Amino acid sequence: MVEKVAITKNTNRKIYEVRSVSKSDGKLHYWGAKNTKDAAESILRERFTGAAKDWAEKYHCRWWIEEIDTMGLFELPDRPAPRDKYRVNTTPVESQAGAWNTLRVDILDIAGNAIAHFDRNYPIMYGTFEPFRQGEKLLALVSPDYTTTAVMDLETGKIIASETPNSYGFCPVGFYVPDWWDIHDDSILPGSSSWTTDMEQPNGNFGFVWGCLWGDDSSWKVQYLDLSRVQQGEILRDERFGYVQLATHPALKPKDFINCSFYGGTWKVTFSVISSYDLLSGKREPHEFE
Repeated sequence: MVEKVAITKNTNRKIYEVRSVSKSDGKLHYWGAKNTKDAAESILRERFTGAAKDWAEKYHCRWWIEEIDTMGLFELPDRPAPRDKYRVNTTPVESQAGAWNTLRVDILDIAGNAIAHFDRNYPIMYGTFEPFRQGEKLLALVSPDYTTTAVMDLETGKIIASETPNSYGFCPVGFYVPDWWDIHDDSILPGSSSWTTDMEQPNGNFGFVWGCLWGDDSSWKVQYLDLSRVQQGEILRDERFGYVQLATHPALKPKDFINCSFYGGTWKVTFSVISSYDLLSGKREPHEFE
């Protein structure tokens, strides 16, 4: 049984936003919101320190701190992200002659306690462990079979959704599920004037897998994962990006080569990709499937 990791809540249920009114047109201006009144007062003091004070008094007729009740609004997820709370420890398991060795994979919490395990039928783990959250549910992308993407419930240690193994199928070597803290910070708070519903994404309903078809291991190709129904036992993968060769590197984190943004209700993703060029002509060399 995996110990639940509680989501940090804003028990104060209030934020404090610095506001002012323009002398010229009566327009309301916003200068940032904080979780405490003391922090908001610090913003206000900065506006009346040194040369900033002359500007503040010349162009604005009123400055104040607005107290905003955030009860029922979106709450920032706790930190660190799930991928930083869990890790794996692998132990090689010898197989009979002529067969691959396998791995016992123990999942450890932030304190180093083993909380779940599974067996992987391939001797290399690669980057096939990605904890993520959907609301308060803690899950993880795993690959017990080297040709499948699966989802484990970190509370029970059980696989709740999985692809069907295929000896000639797509072999995952890395996973990424964008976490809220991968895309945002706490410089804009729910309830503040700068907050939009776009900022409530991502919610763990999609991710990415990279790897290759069995035998085609010259580069890693990236594919999309629909995780919206994994709690109902369904995981979907598709090649909507085409044959994209992802530029991964062991020294980089996935968010360094997969960048997601959400604006106006639309997701966009930017990949760091591999491209080859003829040095003399400068012409890009297409890969074999183009």
